[in-house]
Amino acid sequence: MELTIWLGLLASALFISISPGPGAIFSISQGTQYGFKRSIISVIGLQIGLMSQIIFLLLGLGVLIDQFPSIFSIIKILGMLYLIALGVIQWLKKIEQITTSKGSLNDTFSPLNSFLKGFFVNITNIKGTVFFLALIPLFVDLTALKISTCVILTATLVVIDLLVMTGYLMLAKIMKSFLSDPKKILWQNRVTGSILILIGLIMGLS
Repeated sequence: MELTIWLGLLASALFISISPGPGAIFSISQGTQYGFKRSIISVIGLQIGLMSQIIFLLLGLGVLIDQFPSIFSIIKILGMLYLIALGVIQWLKKIEQITTSKGSLNDTFSPLNSFLKGFFVNITNIKGTVFFLALIPLFVDLTALKISTCVILTATLVVIDLLVMTGYLMLAKIMKSFLSDPKKILWQNRVTGSILILIGLIMGLS
């Protein structure tokens, strides 16, 4: 994978992970209730779910492209349009607040339960599946899929998400205050949306 392509992937992974979603909400909730040390197992569950989803999609897309090589260009264009549409939606998104009230959370802690919850949050995230379907063809040549490229892509997405989710755990109390401020959420949505549009244009037209 070329450095410029990897940097585009890195930027995409970073801003998608930072943008509040199911994983972020789950991490903040766990961190607020159980603290950093206990909640690490939840983040590990998130990453195993994310890794499983990426590997499944890579293998599935690889088989599809191998059978129908001409479809790669179509998938790439659709991916570009999806990222642009996602960016526009993020820009226009209404303000949403993340609730991390302790009263709404379970007081008991089970490492296995927390791990499984994290795993299923990501493995069942349909929006994440659609996003990766759009993202992968922009950064990986599916007509000549290499194991090394798959490893780099998967490792980049997982490591970045791991760092961001761990950051959410460490800053649970601060983020609780941050994410309850409508103005801050509005600007975060607009910055994230603009970057998604830019990445979609650059990678889709390259």
